[in-house]
Amino acid sequence: MPAAPPDGHPPSFLDRHLPGLALLRRYRRAWLRVDVLAGLTVGAMLVPQAMAYAELAGLPPEAGFYAVLGALVVYALVGSSRHLGVGPEPGTAILAATGVAPLAAGDPQRYAVLMAALALCVAAVCFIGALARLGFLADLLSRPVLVGYITGVGLVLLSSQLSKLTGVPIEADKFFGRMVDFLTGLDEIEAATFAMGVICLGAILVLRWKAPTLPSVLLVVVAATSVTWAFGLDEDGIKVVGDIPAGLPTPALPDVGWADVVDLLPVALGIALVGYSDNVLTGRSIAARLGYRVDPNQELVALGAENLASGLTQGFPISSSASRTAVPASLGSHTQLVGLVAGVFVAVALLALRGVLYWFPQPALAAVVTAAAIAIIDVDGLRALWRLDRSELALAVATATGVMVFDVLVGVLIAVALSAVAALGRMARPHDAVLGAVHELDGWVDVGDFPAARPLPGLLVYRFDAPLFFANASWFGQRVLHAMDVNPGEERWVVLDFEGVGSVDTTALEALADLATDLADLGVEVVGVARANTKADEHLRRAGLVGPDGPYRAFPTINAAVRAFREAEA
Repeated sequence: MPAAPPDGHPPSFLDRHLPGLALLRRYRRAWLRVDVLAGLTVGAMLVPQAMAYAELAGLPPEAGFYAVLGALVVYALVGSSRHLGVGPEPGTAILAATGVAPLAAGDPQRYAVLMAALALCVAAVCFIGALARLGFLADLLSRPVLVGYITGVGLVLLSSQLSKLTGVPIEADKFFGRMVDFLTGLDEIEAATFAMGVICLGAILVLRWKAPTLPSVLLVVVAATSVTWAFGLDEDGIKVVGDIPAGLPTPALPDVGWADVVDLLPVALGIALVGYSDNVLTGRSIAARLGYRVDPNQELVALGAENLASGLTQGFPISSSASRTAVPASLGSHTQLVGLVAGVFVAVALLALRGVLYWFPQPALAAVVTAAAIAIIDVDGLRALWRLDRSELALAVATATGVMVFDVLVGVLIAVALSAVAALGRMARPHDAVLGAVHELDGWVDVGDFPAARPLPGLLVYRFDAPLFFANASWFGQRVLHAMDVNPGEERWVVLDFEGVGSVDTTALEALADLATDLADLGVEVVGVARANTKADEHLRRAGLVGPDGPYRAFPTINAAVRAFREAEA
């Protein structure tokens, strides 16, 4: 549920469904100066980025403007984050290009139509997901997998710009093939292209490091454009953007058939999953720092709405940019008025600055994408995984490798599969413990963690820290019997602590029945279940495992089971 508005009243219809508009209705004049400044800064960042990421998606530069104009307005009304910088983003752009290129068969006009249709498919996936309350799907990608995925995307992006940055002809369309083409073609570097590309890239990185609040991308691209125009560098081999169509896009549905939609849906699912995960993670991190809350399900609606706007205006799939999110937050902005101001800035640039945009040099735009690629390669994340858990580092490296060897869409599928396997592995072989009592502590603790803890003679208390289901039911029984073997003494009672067992499926119920028989054969007189929640207890009773004639006795707490054991032994 969305947070209550500042006046303390329950959330209204607008708070629930149009949180951005609800906040704008409560706008304070004191916020205006900072919000406008942040909006102009984001708009200045968007102009070169929109053009660069459109070309990365395989579209003409104006498509970047088309994609962002409606999306900024829509998100300002629908989104629950006050700072999320929506619009073209390199990972989404390259993912879309990977999926659409085989379907377009080299036809540029069909390619553009399919890109717009793909944005609408992403919107449909998001809306259906929101109706089904699937906001939790953002958690399907674990942290190591996200680190690996975004690092792989960053390296793929970097390799995709080598030709534009240096002039070296590259034919391959995968990371390692591109690197081979580049290294074997170094003698074909175009001096002017290489010089401008490297200078622009270096300037962006230095400004980002020394003056992070400045619109470094805009400043560098404007300087490169001025030099290109003043010295006529287009005649010396520097490629420029060229003519951009006049006017704003007219909303329209792309001319595609149902067969095209079916072909686009798998790509749309991947983009929706990755884009949504990125949006929620970015939005949550900023919101947590600034003291408000992002609604995950509302963000699914917002991602659908912004892609709907992009698709209707001949754009392409979009999500959000971490850099365009961090800048308004660092400037102290308060609302998504920032997005509205940025939208006006982009529209003015498209309408009034076409002559300037003509001279934007391609190497400078390649430097923009390369700088973005360098920024998203998560070196810090990989270092943290190296320090904390080498197995999770291996998971991240496997994901990054999948993105680089195959393509970004396959990388998404690998990321989801690896996340699922990792989660299943943890649940299939979870932590467990034999519990003992310590006089200085109030409660029963793991004897492996507390050497002073000792099991009671004749009693084994065992804890399993995962739901009981088909993947771990057999393992659960083996671990209980193993605990019986290594625990000193002869156990007459066994108490299973079910606090960590949230649910029990039918396979687990059968395993519990078999376990009761095995324990009885070993001479165990009483098998108890302590601290089972209502759902698990109900399943145990329906299966006849707990009850007057069942093999298990139910206890509300471990201490209650221990008291019953001591009374029986007295």
